[in-house]
Amino acid sequence: MTDGFLALNLGFAVGLVALGLYAVASRESLIRVLLGLEIMGKGVALSFVTAGFALDQLGTAQAIVFTVIVIEVVVTAIALALMIRLQRRTGRLDIRAMRTLRG
Repeated sequence: MTDGFLALNLGFAVGLVALGLYAVASRESLIRVLLGLEIMGKGVALSFVTAGFALDQLGTAQAIVFTVIVIEVVVTAIALALMIRLQRRTGRLDIRAMRTLRG
């Protein structure tokens, strides 16, 4: 029972990281890139919790995941603020709009 549970969780974690990596690699929209980073972060968090459960150190894994989530929130807030600024300046939210900025 436990081996199947661990394999399922790690499978979901790998799937989330792969989906996030695909979203980041497509690079069409900044929002898609940000969502890809968030999805990858959730996959990493799931793998940390699964590894902590497997190694009988769930408390340590949860503390690390809590720290990762706090860092993700800060990064997301800063990225969204930059996206709002870019939208107001250029009128669009894509990678090409960032390349036109000077300064």
